Amino acid sequence: MSGLQPERSREAIEVGLDDRGVLTITLARPDAANSRNQAMRRELAEVYTAVAVDDTVRVVVLTGKGDRHFCAGMDLKEAGQPETPVERRERLRSARDIEQLARLPRPTVAAINGYALGGGFEMALACDMRVMATDAKVGLTEVRHGLMPGGGGTQRLPRLIGAAKAAELLYLGKVLDGPAAEQLGLVNAAVPAADLHDRVSTLAGALAKQSLTALRATKETLLAGAELPLSAGIEKELDGLLFLIQEQQAARD
Repeated sequence: MSGLQPERSREAIEVGLDDRGVLTITLARPDAANSRNQAMRRELAEVYTAVAVDDTVRVVVLTGKGDRHFCAGMDLKEAGQPETPVERRERLRSARDIEQLARLPRPTVAAINGYALGGGFEMALACDMRVMATDAKVGLTEVRHGLMPGGGGTQRLPRLIGAAKAAELLYLGKVLDGPAAEQLGLVNAAVPAADLHDRVSTLAGALAKQSLTALRATKETLLAGAELPLSAGIEKELDGLLFLIQEQQAARD
């Protein structure tokens, strides 16, 4: 699959698939704080499209290159280039890689190794799990610049920590370190920076051992449940279970 070839030349990301089926995507613009530019968005979208139909990939890990930044958000230099309102609208509406990440039929883990701000944090929020270095920083700081999140932050944040806490972080543009983020439930764990790689690798390895079909069905139901009434979500859960039982029976026959 061309979208996953590690040797393929890429401008803004690096991709590596290990023998466990763990695909690591590294945001690789360290001289620009691993910020999101059009090349990064395009390359991420291409990889996510490939991952969605490639069963050799069992888990996706997203991280940043270097030890200072996961992703500092949008590339302000690029965003500051002259453009018409129509061009700006089309640019922002075409940048759907974060939604592709959120909908990937694979477990996804963000390894937050440094600053994850704005769109960078929105990418982490779109992952199923987040592990963060204790001295890393996360936040949706757009309000400080007279803006607001545009990559799902206002929607995913309250689903994780509740509306009141989300409002506090969003309205004040607060930035949190690892222990504070873990206490709020924003990340699954905050660990010393030196331990981040091993902790994420162990988690990804454990996920990779699970049934790909079961994980896919579980994730689909989990995502749908956030948008459905409880009764409809329970029915979808039962449908998923019945599908998996049928698959197991078919395999035995």
